[in-house]
Amino acid sequence: MDINHMQRTPQHTYQVDVDRMKQYMRQGADRSGQASGQRSDSVAISEEGRNALLEKMAAFKRERLPEDMGKALSLSAGAYGIMEDFEQLITEQEGTRTDTFDSHVNKMAYAYQVMRERIEEKYAAPDRRQEYYAAEDGSMQELTREKELEMLDQAYETHSRFMAANTQIWSELQDFKARVEYHANGTQAKAPVQNKQSGQIREQAYHTFMSAISADNLELMKQHRGSLKQLRLDLDISSSERTELNRIWDSMRR
Repeated sequence: MDINHMQRTPQHTYQVDVDRMKQYMRQGADRSGQASGQRSDSVAISEEGRNALLEKMAAFKRERLPEDMGKALSLSAGAYGIMEDFEQLITEQEGTRTDTFDSHVNKMAYAYQVMRERIEEKYAAPDRRQEYYAAEDGSMQELTREKELEMLDQAYETHSRFMAANTQIWSELQDFKARVEYHANGTQAKAPVQNKQSGQIREQAYHTFMSAISADNLELMKQHRGSLKQLRLDLDISSSERTELNRIWDSMRR
């Protein structure tokens, strides 16, 4: 083979369109950026514009936060907390489980007075922090002095109704006397149970508990300096009715 034939210059030539190649590459880059969610554009923003944008973003965040978020940070335990504190004050006093009727009434009135004074002192403080409570409809409402005193009254009434119901039950247990009748054949039968008017006992006890926190009794407790057992409140019942209620409670201590 003639070696000169291998060194012969080809008859065809190729030219590269550089401008078209650059355009193709730019289009490819643009498509790649769009596919990855990125943009290669840049925006110049002034310091004033940047501050305005940050303020807009902060306002948007504030609008999206729950409306009551700030109130939630100052949420009070409300009626549940007051009821729990009231019950705790009663149980902290010595001898609660062996109370007479009179002594328990005194402890209830004492706990009520202490709670009321705490509420008055809290709202009289100049640096008092605003509190809120969860209303029955789920909304957060401002906790006021009047509302908190109302919760205290409800807690006292709830305890009074509970103890009045207990007094009724204890009365019925005392009056349960199954009379056994012996018949000629030696069998035994229980006669009908004879109960007192236990409903009246319950209402009487409830009325007595509620009378214990009258304005006159609360003032009497403020002036009293001795033991609660020595205090005799005006319970708006007769002496015989008072004796009967104490008798019912005494029977449950035996």
